[in-house]
Amino acid sequence: MFNMPSIEKIGISAFKTGDHPFNGQLFSEKEDFVVHEIEADKTVLDTKEGTIDSDIGDRKDFLVCTLVKKGTSTQEALRIISKENHLSIKRFGYFGNKDKNAVTAQSISVFKGEVSKIKWQYKNFFLKDFRYSDAGCKIGALYGNRFTVRIRNFAGKEELDNFLDEIRSGIPNFYGPQHFGSSALNIDVSKNIIKRDFRNALVDFLLKKRDESISASDSRERMSGFFSPYILGEATLDQTAADALINSLPGFFYQEKNILRHLMLNKNDFIGAFRLVPKYFRLMILQSVQAYVFNLTLSEFIKKGEQPPTTIPTIGHDLMIDALEKPVRSAISAAMEKAGIPDVSTLELKEMPEVSLRTFQRESLVYPEDIKYAFESNDLALSFTLKKGAYATVLLLEMFKRLN
Repeated sequence: MFNMPSIEKIGISAFKTGDHPFNGQLFSEKEDFVVHEIEADKTVLDTKEGTIDSDIGDRKDFLVCTLVKKGTSTQEALRIISKENHLSIKRFGYFGNKDKNAVTAQSISVFKGEVSKIKWQYKNFFLKDFRYSDAGCKIGALYGNRFTVRIRNFAGKEELDNFLDEIRSGIPNFYGPQHFGSSALNIDVSKNIIKRDFRNALVDFLLKKRDESISASDSRERMSGFFSPYILGEATLDQTAADALINSLPGFFYQEKNILRHLMLNKNDFIGAFRLVPKYFRLMILQSVQAYVFNLTLSEFIKKGEQPPTTIPTIGHDLMIDALEKPVRSAISAAMEKAGIPDVSTLELKEMPEVSLRTFQRESLVYPEDIKYAFESNDLALSFTLKKGAYATVLLLEMFKRLN
C-alpha cells in the first residue's frame, strides 16, 4: 500500500539492532497503520465515531476538535474543510502532519470557528469532540503519537521479545520516508533550490514522475508532455489548449494548477511561481535536505559502531560547523559533500527569505514507550508510543530492514 523510496535514497545506511528472522506483510490495508495523537497532557485521541454537540459552552478564540481520517493527508483534509466551510486556510492550526496511508486521529483548531456552522462529516474523514479554547493548535506542541501496526502473516515469533528488549534501549531517530515526499522527490527539489536552479526545481516539483495513483500519474504525464517545452524552452503556448488541460486536472492538483496559470502569464517567473506554494509546504520541501544530511550523519556513527552524541544539529545557514566537536563536524561535512551542499551559507535564501533554513538540535536516539503486542491468528498487532518528531516507520525498518 505504501510506495516508499529506498532507504539509501533518504540517507539511511545502517541499523542499530541485529538481524532477526522477521517476515510479514506491511501496510496491506490503510487500517493496518493507526495513529493516535497524544496531546501535551498525555491525553490519547481515539478514532471512534462521535456525536456532535453544539452546546459546548461559551465561544472563545478557537474552536478545537478531533480530526479522524483515512487515506487523506492532514493538509488535504484541512484544504477540504476550509473550502467547504468557506474559511481561510490560514485560520486552521494543528500539532503535526499525520500519515496519509493510515487511519489517524489528531487535534485541529479554527480561529474564530463556530461549532454550529461547521460541517463535520466528509468523504474520508470526520470531525468530533468539539470544544472552545483560548489557545489554538501549534506545530510541535504535543507529547507524541501512539501507533498500532498490523503485520499480516508474521513470522519470527520466537525472536520478538529479544528484539523488543533491544529497541527499548533506543533506536536511531532517523527521519522516516514520509518526511521526504513521494519517491523522495523533495530532496531533488530542495537541492535545485539551494543551487538557485529554480527552473529545474519547479520542473521536478510539477512534472517529474513519482509514485502516485494511476490516475494522478496519467494526469501528470499529460501535464508534462504539454507544458515541458514551454517551461524548459522557447516554445509558445496554445492558451486555449492550456486552459482546457489545466481545467481537466484533478482537484488535488490545485497547487500545480495555480503554478501553471502563473507561468502562463509570467513565463520565467519561477520564484514567483514557487511562492504560490504555501509557506509551510515550501519549508517542508526544503527541510528534506536537512533531514537527508541528518540521516547521513547519524548513519555514519552507527556504521562505525560509535555512540552518537545525544543530539546532532541539523544544517542551517546559521550553523557554526567549525565550533562542533570533531566527530560531528567530520560526519556533517562528509554528509554535506555527498548531498552537494558546498557551504551552509547557501541555505540562506535571499530569493525566499521566509523559508531560509536554520539549524536546530535533534535527538540521535528515540526510546519507544509502552510497547505491547498480541497475535491474532497469523497476524501481529504491535503497539508503541513515540515522542513527537519520531517515526514509526523507522522502528519497522529496524525490525525488518525494509518497508516494502
